[in-house]
Amino acid sequence: MSDLLQQSARDPFWFRDCFLMRMPIGRKASNLRELLEILREVPEDVLYYHIFQSRLALTDPEIEYPNDFALWAANALQDTKLAEKLSSFDPFEYGGMAEVREAVVEILEEYLWDLPYIPWARPGFELYLCQAQTAVIQAPTPVNTLAEFCQGLQRVGLDSIYYHFIEAPWRLGVSKVDDFSFWIEYNFDLPKLVKDIREIDVYFYSLPELRRTLLAMINEHMGVYCERT
Repeated sequence: MSDLLQQSARDPFWFRDCFLMRMPIGRKASNLRELLEILREVPEDVLYYHIFQSRLALTDPEIEYPNDFALWAANALQDTKLAEKLSSFDPFEYGGMAEVREAVVEILEEYLWDLPYIPWARPGFELYLCQAQTAVIQAPTPVNTLAEFCQGLQRVGLDSIYYHFIEAPWRLGVSKVDDFSFWIEYNFDLPKLVKDIREIDVYFYSLPELRRTLLAMINEHMGVYCERT
């Protein structure tokens, strides 16, 4: 496998960094029913921010909840049961943000149906709804071999992992297809590695976990080369 590590790709890979330009929309949820009503009518990019993009705003990238709504339920409403329900659905299983919205609304409706009272956030813990634009910056030099790809994967920021692995399926319009496996599939004869990468339950991993998992998979398929960070 060492020869394959040094084999030049037909097309180089460009790692890209990204950062968010977040914009509050002037609405906030103080209780669970308010959140439900807001989610029924806000634009899809607001939902997209709180389910996907908000990962880039976390001060603790290892946090266990995969979206803002679950995190808010746990921290502001002190409701771990609701947080678990909002963490358990996989938005990558749906055909678009309209279906994702329906799934979140259904979770909240069913949960509220059985409650004797409406959960309120503690003062100062209201959820302020936002939307965001993603600014993307291309690395100055491309990656031409799997060896260079491994080195780059260890060096890039977590925002790059997010852009190439979490945002990619929505950007490419193909479920379970990310930038990394797409490049490997096109340039190298490693169908098992490509398959294993695409079977990762991306949404349920933190960004540091995704980096470690990718490096471990390449180690397994290519021999011990990439250090685990």
